[in-house]
Amino acid sequence: MSSDSASASGRYKLVFFVPHSHLEACKEAIFATGAGTFPGGKYTKCCFQMPGQGQFLPSDEANPAIGAAGALEMVEEMKVEVMCFGRSIMLQAVDALIKAHPYEEVAYEVYKLEDCCSPPPPSTHIPSLPPAMASKFFPAVPRVGRQFFQRAPKTQCRPFSAGPQRCSDSLSVHRNKPTNNPSIPFTFNEQNQRLIDEILKRYPPQYKKAAVMPLLDLGQRQHGFTSISVMNEVARLLEMPPMRVYEVATFYTMYNREPVGKYFVQLCTTTPCQLGGCGSTKILEAIEEHLGITAGHTTEDGLFTLLEVECLGACVNAPMVQINDDYYEDLTPESMKTLLTALKESATATDAGKTVKVPAPGPMSGRDTCENSAGLTNLKNPVWDPETMMRKDGALDQPQQQ
Repeated sequence: MSSDSASASGRYKLVFFVPHSHLEACKEAIFATGAGTFPGGKYTKCCFQMPGQGQFLPSDEANPAIGAAGALEMVEEMKVEVMCFGRSIMLQAVDALIKAHPYEEVAYEVYKLEDCCSPPPPSTHIPSLPPAMASKFFPAVPRVGRQFFQRAPKTQCRPFSAGPQRCSDSLSVHRNKPTNNPSIPFTFNEQNQRLIDEILKRYPPQYKKAAVMPLLDLGQRQHGFTSISVMNEVARLLEMPPMRVYEVATFYTMYNREPVGKYFVQLCTTTPCQLGGCGSTKILEAIEEHLGITAGHTTEDGLFTLLEVECLGACVNAPMVQINDDYYEDLTPESMKTLLTALKESATATDAGKTVKVPAPGPMSGRDTCENSAGLTNLKNPVWDPETMMRKDGALDQPQQQ
């Protein structure tokens, strides 16, 4: 085929997904039509590790955060891109794909690409084609395939070796920062070292790695958040691979892997708190108005960090908020603002050597615990008294009388 006729015929890109089991069959059927075999033709495979987590080419320039260069991860489907030279070959390639594909409805797209004067010469490396496209001949046939439906290109040709950033990136991925990187030293202070010794006595020596959660909590309380240095120190003390510690710290939301304010405000916005009292929506609005921040952010003075969380287990006293280790319940917008003001004044007064009275944790409405509006109506007799009804420390160590 001459270059003149080739240029007149146009170039097309066929993109589709296929399971591993039928990859070779579809490829051979499409190649039999002449697709991907013209001078300068190109056949590539792009591997998706998981939907939305990114992708990499199993050749050069692989993303080391996902897979090594030349590696091919086992995934549900492969994304295939084949260049077709000429409209007739493109139509034959589509027919061959439909016949060889295992799905009854095949999801595919075909793009007509702008030519660059003439086809490029044969080479092992073909420069990227212009991103513009003149028209789309075949609309995608939708099927229940989340990878193609969510990631198929719509209005332009983009490189398949680049993936979008995940919304949940902060939950599982560490990025070195000036305040959080392995070069920042961390060691437990003397008091926490004694606590660690007491904690490790609870576990057999060969199972001391089970203490990873309380030690991470100790590190967070000392350092202010669970940094990568805290996790590495816990791994060293427990003689376990650092990755095992990272897995725990990234799984449980109780570990803050980024710095938080002196007062960590966690507002429950689950259904009971949405419906109880004035509703958590009004409490959230009051906090945002008073602090001047939205959920997920920290005030400029570093005193408050606000976060929306799921149920904290105080549904009967909804709406409620957890600030550090304390629960404040039966909230109203006014009582919430009063509490935040008292906490801020307490922080500044402590620096100046003064004291400010902060409302006690618990219901802010004046009721005791979670009793109803009429007061305590049951379990009155006998009167519950922890001094007489709870076992004393060390009671089980005393010799039993026969």
